[in-house]
Amino acid sequence: MHLEILQNRSLRLTVAPELGASIVGLELHQAGFWLPILRPTSPAALVQKHSPDTSSYILAPYSNRIREGRFVFAGKTYQLRPNWPDGQTLHGEVHGRPWSALRINEHTLHCAFDASSLHDLNFPFPFRVEVAYRLQGDSLETSTTLVNVGTEPMPAGFGHHPYFMRHLGNSREALLCFGADHIYLTDASCLPTRPAEAIPPEFDFSQPRPVGATTLDHVFAGWNGKLSLDWPGSDWRMELSADPIFSHLVVFTAPDGSVALEPVTHATDGFNLLSQGWENTGVRVLEPGEKLAGSLRLTLVPSG
Repeated sequence: MHLEILQNRSLRLTVAPELGASIVGLELHQAGFWLPILRPTSPAALVQKHSPDTSSYILAPYSNRIREGRFVFAGKTYQLRPNWPDGQTLHGEVHGRPWSALRINEHTLHCAFDASSLHDLNFPFPFRVEVAYRLQGDSLETSTTLVNVGTEPMPAGFGHHPYFMRHLGNSREALLCFGADHIYLTDASCLPTRPAEAIPPEFDFSQPRPVGATTLDHVFAGWNGKLSLDWPGSDWRMELSADPIFSHLVVFTAPDGSVALEPVTHATDGFNLLSQGWENTGVRVLEPGEKLAGSLRLTLVPSG
């Protein structure tokens, strides 16, 4: 599998265009070594072309779960094929597919996926997604654009699913901090059953707290577009900022010991929540030719 590598004096980014333009490594250079910021992707995941085991993958034209793969839009019910081991449909339609890639320069990679000609598309509306990765000093900027290329309106959204290391080198457990207005409490299928509500103390990360303090697989609404991950005992802190289109944040303490911090544009099962009249789901309805776009910026900041 061909890999594209962007590298400067501080960061090294490795991307697999053939595997959903997924990130398969993001590393920080320190004292002659490359330290993984995102969990490393195993060779087996590349050989098996299993994008959920990469360092980070792209969620489009929707993010997270759709209950039983079924949603209602404009009065019509659509049934998608299950695409996950638990029989659910989730995480979009692009992360396991080959994308085109264009190297703009040594620090910029542009990737694109056009679903308009696919016969096996597991989504009822054609679309195009473009992602640009840019290294700038101690920062990685990721810009995403989703376009409705069909002739009818479509419900839409996107997100990114990066898995961060909870220890950097020999550091202690990472401290997570972010601000949000509400949280969706979910059922056993990790799907919301009632509108977002006030954040209870055990899920409040408005002040830095160890990632492992609470088991998390939750969606936060009204995210302020900023978060930090501090590795005590190391020399670094990660700061992430997002455009306002990323109104929701998913936090998942993964079984492998990493933590997924997922900026997304809408709530889990957002298409159905929208059809049920829930407010502030974040779901956009794109008219033919209309675009949805937003950028993320991940920066490594010296701590102390």
